[in-house]
Amino acid sequence: MAVLHFVLLSFVLFISVSNGMASGRYKRAPFCKTRIDLAFVIDSSRSISRNDFEKQIQFVNDIVDFLDVGSDETRVAAVSFSNHLFPQFGFNDYTTKTDVLGAINGIKHSMGDATRTYLALEHTHQTLFAPGNGERPDVVDVVVVLTDGATNPGSYDRLSGSQGKQKTQNEAAKIKERGAYIFAIGVGRGVDVNELNGISSDPDQRFTIQVSGFNELNSDEVKQMLLKRACVEIETTPAPTPAPTTTPEPKNPDCEELLADIFFVLDQSSSIKTEANFNKTLHFVTGVIDYLHVSPSETQVGALKFSDKPEIQFHLTDYTDKQEAASAVSRIKWKGGNTYLDKALKMLRTEGLNKAYGSRDDVPQIAVIITDGVSTNPYETKNELTKLHSLNYLLFAIGVGPYRDPAELAVIANDPANVFEVESPNGLQAIRESLVTRICAQGISASVEKKKP
Repeated sequence: MAVLHFVLLSFVLFISVSNGMASGRYKRAPFCKTRIDLAFVIDSSRSISRNDFEKQIQFVNDIVDFLDVGSDETRVAAVSFSNHLFPQFGFNDYTTKTDVLGAINGIKHSMGDATRTYLALEHTHQTLFAPGNGERPDVVDVVVVLTDGATNPGSYDRLSGSQGKQKTQNEAAKIKERGAYIFAIGVGRGVDVNELNGISSDPDQRFTIQVSGFNELNSDEVKQMLLKRACVEIETTPAPTPAPTTTPEPKNPDCEELLADIFFVLDQSSSIKTEANFNKTLHFVTGVIDYLHVSPSETQVGALKFSDKPEIQFHLTDYTDKQEAASAVSRIKWKGGNTYLDKALKMLRTEGLNKAYGSRDDVPQIAVIITDGVSTNPYETKNELTKLHSLNYLLFAIGVGPYRDPAELAVIANDPANVFEVESPNGLQAIRESLVTRICAQGISASVEKKKP
């Protein structure tokens, strides 16, 4: 890609935080007029104090305030991480500066006991910058990652400290292989300079920045230096050579070979707030169904909704083509109530994906569970999940909105790749193709296993 605007540019700010005071809010004309797709990756581990985390958020806020933000200007996304991954919002979720700043200020300090930086970088290149998720191929891509030290897998992966650091380097390399630039900024004494330099693009003296603490981080000098390098000086630096082109993921996932029973489990609790939000969930589900080959001999679909009580909306055998099934989904009404996911999972097992109600022994049993919050009875939810997992069901978990629980979503899904998170119902459409691709790939693989003698 010879033209700069068609080069993917990722700018990763690694901010290792120690102490200091946040500067005041900026109310200035935008410094950077360049259109960019800007993703912040924010460390929220417990080694960062509450005050320092607030300063970290202030820094992100001030950087965004220097930009022209809009659907046709700069787009912004964010993810935070510590012991787990915490997706915040995607490029399609907010289109005004006011909304983006509000979302940034709503990012929570998770205080996790590990620093799994590689999870955030993996999410950045696999999800935030995936086709169809709002990243534009004709503008510069920028990723801002904040961390308070070196990668530390803790007890969450079977990785040593050095293996975790290597995995971080590998994930950063995948971003750079897209023809991307990476900026690495470290704050405080806990940073690993070698790790920062390995993450950043070359030359290190331009793309790696170190400051002593949050007072310095929040100074005009540092912010303007970063903005100048990202918006102006980067145009004088040759872009990294992209890796050889591989066959891209199909724009329209092909599910022609998928034979499966798929049930959609839809949260209709009061925390969804409006019927309009619930209808966005329904629209997302009809879009997923549109990719499937629905018939009695191919893929069957069913749906239930839940809050205080679960309710089957239609069984697997009720509709024999995608148009009928999608129409039935669009007629589902929102009721409100609590989030008794355990009762929904029990109904899924006993009435949804059950032979007595049309499920088949020789095809995979798949459930897509969409929820916007924590289960009202988490103990019973875990019990029901144990039963479903023992039956080898393929479970996909989609968390929507600020009250979603990443830890519970990870327990729901039987594979980390089956967890999706969006900041609001507006972000659901951005993950549709990725979800369908995984459903089809895993379903087809499971079908092959079932057919083995």
